[in-house]
Amino acid sequence: MAQTKYDAIVVGSGACGGWAAMALADAGLKVLMLEAGARIDPAQDFRHTFLYQWDYRGRGKPGLLRRYAGSERNYRIMIDNVENPYTTAPDTVYSWGRSRCLGGRTLHWARATDRMADYEFKAASRDGYGMNWAVSYADMAPYYDRVERFIGVSGAAEGLPQFPDGVFLPPMALNCAETIFTAASTALGWRSTPRRLAQLTLPHNGRPPCHYCGNCVNGCDVGAMFNPIAVTLPPALQTGHLEIRTDSIVAAIRMNRENRAQGVTYIERDTKRSVDVDASYVILAASTLENTRLLLLSAKEGLANSSGTLGQYMMDQIGGGGVTGFLPILRGGPARLDDGKMSGLTIPNFQNIDDKTQRKDFIRGYVMNATGGQTEYPQFAANVPGYGSEWKKEIKSRYVAQARVWNAGGEMLARKENFVELDPEVKDHWGIPVIKIHFTHSDNDYKLLDDFQQRAEELFRRAGGEVMPSLPTGGPVGFPGAPGSPDTNTAPVRGGGARGAESSGGRGGRAGAAGRRRPLGGSIHEVGTARMSVDPKEGVLNSFCQTHDIPNLYVFGGNAFPSTGDKHPTLTMMALTARGCDHLLEQIKGRA
Repeated sequence: MAQTKYDAIVVGSGACGGWAAMALADAGLKVLMLEAGARIDPAQDFRHTFLYQWDYRGRGKPGLLRRYAGSERNYRIMIDNVENPYTTAPDTVYSWGRSRCLGGRTLHWARATDRMADYEFKAASRDGYGMNWAVSYADMAPYYDRVERFIGVSGAAEGLPQFPDGVFLPPMALNCAETIFTAASTALGWRSTPRRLAQLTLPHNGRPPCHYCGNCVNGCDVGAMFNPIAVTLPPALQTGHLEIRTDSIVAAIRMNRENRAQGVTYIERDTKRSVDVDASYVILAASTLENTRLLLLSAKEGLANSSGTLGQYMMDQIGGGGVTGFLPILRGGPARLDDGKMSGLTIPNFQNIDDKTQRKDFIRGYVMNATGGQTEYPQFAANVPGYGSEWKKEIKSRYVAQARVWNAGGEMLARKENFVELDPEVKDHWGIPVIKIHFTHSDNDYKLLDDFQQRAEELFRRAGGEVMPSLPTGGPVGFPGAPGSPDTNTAPVRGGGARGAESSGGRGGRAGAAGRRRPLGGSIHEVGTARMSVDPKEGVLNSFCQTHDIPNLYVFGGNAFPSTGDKHPTLTMMALTARGCDHLLEQIKGRA
C-alpha cells in the first residue's frame, strides 16, 4: 500500500518530540509523529484521588505493579517492563525509569527547569577532564529564553553565575520548613532560591496557574505544569500539519542509496503489522537510550557511527544520600497539605566554580534541594515506636514537621566504560532486540556524593533538624524528593542507613560516608551515548544535534550531552531541540 511521504517524521512525543513537532508544523512542514505508547486523555487518566479512595490504597493489585515503576494511581503512564525489558551487565544494577505514552515522562516529571552555566559547557577547559560542549552558553541563551517564554517557568532571579537567571514567572512561595532551611543556608554562607519549575504561578498562554492539588506525579489535568499534551501538541495540531500515530513502535531507520535517511519502519502495537513511512527528514526524540537503541538497530555497527562512539559515554546524575527527619520547631502545628505545592528550595552548586571553591579531592559539583511539611500520608509512622492513642498523638505531632534535604543533581563524569549495546539474546514483546546497560560509578562520583552528604547533614543540623532513622522500605515514600516522588520515580530499596539516607549501597554502589546509595539510574537523568562534537571523529552529533554522517537525521534529547553538568537536563534538551529545528529549517531554505 502506498504511503504518504512526509516532510519530517518525529519519533517520540516527550519534551523534545513535542517541541520539534510544534516548531516544524508551525513552519508549514507536513509532520508525522510516531509514539510507541497509548494516547492519553488527562480528564480520564489523571484522577484526583486520595490513597484511601483506591482499592489497594495506592499500592496496586498484587503482582500488577511488578510490571511498572509507578503506583496504583499513575502506572498507566509508566512503561510495562514485561513487554519492554532491558538487561544489564553482571556488574551493573541500573533502574531505568521509563514511560511509554503520549507525552512521555513529562506527564509525571519533577518540573525542575534550570539553565546550565557557561562553566558547565566549558568544563573540560577548566579541569582537563572529558570534552567541552560544541556550544557555549551564549549560543544557548536565546533558545533558553524562547523555551522559557513559551512553557512558563516560575522562579526568582539571583544573579549567580553558576545558576543563570531566566525568563521567570513569580516563584512559588516558600512554606515554613523551606523558610527555616533558607535561614540555615544563609547562616552557612550558601545562597538559596525557590526551585525553578515549569509550573505556572500565573495564567500563561491560555493555561491556568497551579492550584496546588498535589497530583503532579499522577499527571496534571489542567495543564499548569509543562507537558506536551497541554502545551506543545495542541498548537502543532491546530496548524493542520501534524498527524499523530500512537501505539506505533519504531523498529528501524531506513536508508537510501544517497546515504540519507529515507524513513522508518514501525510495528503496530496490537496487530504487529510492519509499516514503512518515508520522509525528507527523520528526527529521533524517543528518550536518550531509546534513540540510541534505534541507531544501533538500524545498521550492523550502528547508524551514524563513523566515530565508533555510539552508545558510549553514558551518564546519569548522581543520586542518593541526603537526610530525612523533622524540624522540632514545627511539631504540633496545625494540619495542612504541603505536598500540594511540591516545589522546595534549591541551593546551587558552590564547589569547583572558581579558584576560591576549587577542591583537590574531586571535580565538578552538585545542587541541593530542601523542603518539608505535611504530606498526603505519614509514611514515617511505621518507624515510630509505640501504639494506641499516645502513638497516634506522636504521629500527628510530627506529621507537619517532616523535612528533607536531598541531592538534586550531582555531576557524573563521562566514562567510556559506561555504555549501552544491543542484547544479542533478549527481545521485547514485538521481537526487537533490547538495550543492555553497562554502568558503574567512578571514584570521583563517590567523593562528590560523600561531600554532598556532609553538607546535607550540616544544613540539617543548622536548621535544628532531628534525623529520622530509615524505614525498612528506604524512606517516606511520597515525601517530596523521596523514592516514588516526581524527583526520583524509582521504587525504594530495602536496607538500613545510619543517617536516614534513602538509597542503598547494595545496588551498584559502595558503602561509605554517604550511607546508603540510590540504585544507578534513580535520577532518571540519563544522557550521552551519542555526544556532540566539533570533530566528527569524536562524536555522533554536531552542535545542532544533526548526525555528522547523515545530513537529514537529527537526534533530540539527552544524547548530545558530552557531560551532565549539575542541573536537571530537560530545559537544556528542549533548548537544543529548538536550536536544532531552526537549523533544519535553514537547511530546507538552502535547498529550495
